[in-house]
Amino acid sequence: MRVHLSNCGSISLMDAHNFRALDVLIEPQPEPQLAQALTRIGTRDGDSHVWLFPQVLRFLACQAADSEWDTGFTAMLAYAQQHGWVNGQGQVRAHITLAAEDQVVSVADFKAAMRALPAGISAVTTGQGKDVAGMIVSSLTSISAEPPMVGFFAHSASSMGDTLLQTGKFVANVLGEEHSQIIASFLSQPQGEARFKEGRWHSSEHQLPVLSDALASMECDIVCTHTLGTHKLVVGKIRKSSCNSASPVVNFNASTHKLVPLAA
Repeated sequence: MRVHLSNCGSISLMDAHNFRALDVLIEPQPEPQLAQALTRIGTRDGDSHVWLFPQVLRFLACQAADSEWDTGFTAMLAYAQQHGWVNGQGQVRAHITLAAEDQVVSVADFKAAMRALPAGISAVTTGQGKDVAGMIVSSLTSISAEPPMVGFFAHSASSMGDTLLQTGKFVANVLGEEHSQIIASFLSQPQGEARFKEGRWHSSEHQLPVLSDALASMECDIVCTHTLGTHKLVVGKIRKSSCNSASPVVNFNASTHKLVPLAA
């Protein structure tokens, strides 16, 4: 049984039916990120061991309805108890195994590939009154229709991050050809009211900034956030939406483009 801490921020359980071994496989990652991940699964014991919460192992295994698995897991914990590998808090001791360096593309190659990916442009807004905040994203994506959810990615150091999490709500405003000044304002002005000088904005029922003539506006409650690498995934459940007929714009090769229909 092996707990895998990836440098992408994910935590998973490998070899869930192997009750004869237990370790934590750690991919190379910054120490603050590693420390945060370890606190989610247990307590660090120096550089070579971790005391794991058994309930975390059960959760990661996704075997709650499997009585045979539960019997094997219980026997593993009993064996660990006999050998002094369970502490007073009921945590079980596991070895740390360091993974080799990842074979991944360079940051430059990654950015070059992403510049080749056309994507819609949206203004994500949050906050109320003088504490409004917003950012331009090309990562807005549909997640689910039932329940209706959308998501986007924001850098972990985003200037709107604190306001977004404190508010617990956001509006995803899909932008069109007539919104070039809004894009320019959001990209050049300091965070706050200055970004909202351009465009036709009104306040929602919850006092969030909504772009009146957006192609689509979706007012959302945040239901999930998850850090993945340098960015945070923010997922919202759509409480209210509106649409307008207009022509969209897309981000491609680090610039904004109009859409033109293909010739028949």
